[in-house]
Amino acid sequence: MFFLNPSFLWALLGLAVPVAIHLWSKKQGKTIKVGSIKFLQESDSQKSRSIKLNELWLLLLRMLIITILVSILAEPRLNYKTENSPITYLVESSLLSSSEVKTLTDSLDNTAEVRYLQAGFPEYQTEIPKIPSETPNYWQLAAEMQTLKTDSVVVFTNAFLSGIKGKRPGTGKNINWINLNSGETETNLVGAVKKGDSVEFISAISDAEGFKFQKEKQNLTVENKKNELENFPVVEMDSLRINIFSEEEFKAESRYLKASFSAVAKYVEQPIEIRFFKEDNFKPASDELLVWLSQKPAPQSEGKILKFRRDTLANSLIEAGKSKSEYYLTDELTSENIVEEHLAEQLIKMLDLYSEIESEAEKYDRRVMNLGLLKPNFEVGLEPIKNRKGRDISKYLWILLIILILSERVLARYRKQ
Repeated sequence: MFFLNPSFLWALLGLAVPVAIHLWSKKQGKTIKVGSIKFLQESDSQKSRSIKLNELWLLLLRMLIITILVSILAEPRLNYKTENSPITYLVESSLLSSSEVKTLTDSLDNTAEVRYLQAGFPEYQTEIPKIPSETPNYWQLAAEMQTLKTDSVVVFTNAFLSGIKGKRPGTGKNINWINLNSGETETNLVGAVKKGDSVEFISAISDAEGFKFQKEKQNLTVENKKNELENFPVVEMDSLRINIFSEEEFKAESRYLKASFSAVAKYVEQPIEIRFFKEDNFKPASDELLVWLSQKPAPQSEGKILKFRRDTLANSLIEAGKSKSEYYLTDELTSENIVEEHLAEQLIKMLDLYSEIESEAEKYDRRVMNLGLLKPNFEVGLEPIKNRKGRDISKYLWILLIILILSERVLARYRKQ
């Protein structure tokens, strides 16, 4: 048996309460002076022993009530008696699109335990499953492998770089990762940018070593391409408005930012309209960027805002703030640092012009991780995570608790305790 919330077991210290009450309520005998004991009956020693016994049972009942109540709060579970399998194979679902891998997995299913490399590790089915579009989080699943009742784990995986998220976990399982990625180059349409009567289709090209985008301009009259737009995000190309408020001491920064935004407009082929204003109470629209080069508090803005805040510990000229729409310019701009630290590239990242297309493109990132870097840290003696699917016995403890409370009340009323 184990407990899901063992921290509640500290409440067992409350067993001292009924013991203290029992000792405190134990009354001492009183001496009563009488003239003669001629008419007094002899005391029944057996009855006296019965009184002490009844008080002891009352104490035990109260201690049992506290023990069972604490156990219910700790959520007890009974372990199932299962033996560890010698080896378990985990296969990434996306690999089953290959007939060779499907044949290999079907053959393993007849001799060993085979499961999917997904949350919960469902059992393998010979029918072709619905292949998930997202790459699994390998490190999160590696940590969850501690729950598997097996001595060794073999993982068949694509080892996609996009599946490495978070901190490298530690594991006490013997896990062997095998990369079955074919390494073939795939080209997938991920979105389009509409410019007037023409549209620019964007495709993601990726293989085991690289990931890049390809643009193709077409006219909207192309029917086959027009139908494809219904299933992918389309970005309407419109003039991007940027409002800059700058005090005299930030004159150089405003000039460098204007030049950088102009370079960005030429690179992404999107017009950018830059407007300077002097009123500090100006409120831009929600789809406009506000650049605030002043020591004064910035006004409230529904859109993105870039504020000046010097930070000597910053790693870049532009860093994200507490909210998604807040950014900080961390240093004064010079002709040297805007080139060395690639200010224009940081501005493109801040503007995030094609976020929907980038999210769609992440699904087709086929870059592969080196297996030596993919493996989690092996920690000797790391105990496996307890199986939290044991049998719940709380309902039986509730019944026993009710019986004990009723018994305690009846005995306490009889003994007047």
